[in-house]
Amino acid sequence: MIKGFEEFTYELTEVELLIVDDLLKGLGARIGKDSAITSTIICESLRITAVRLRKMINYIRITNQLAGLCSSNKGYFVAKNIEELEDYIISLKQRIKSQVDVLNALENQSVLWGGSGQLSLFE
Repeated sequence: MIKGFEEFTYELTEVELLIVDDLLKGLGARIGKDSAITSTIICESLRITAVRLRKMINYIRITNQLAGLCSSNKGYFVAKNIEELEDYIISLKQRIKSQVDVLNALENQSVLWGGSGQLSLFE
């Protein structure tokens, strides 16, 4: 769970794990960026929230249940080639860097509240 977002990021329930099976089947057929499906369509068809869909996608990725599961502004899809996968990896790295930049700025600003100006990334 993520601090401050516990009501959204709790572990998957037994019902949600069953939904993951359906999600795997559906996404497994979406090969290539041109075959992407939006989160809105997925959520409506599976009757889940966008937050829980992202939790399920995270679960699928970190448990290696669907290799090359990517996303873009067009939706979710399985990479059809190394270029699509590498494009997604670059996008992910850029988003992570943006978040790290914000983290570093906020840690520096913590001095204003008596903090040390730096915290561990994993606290």
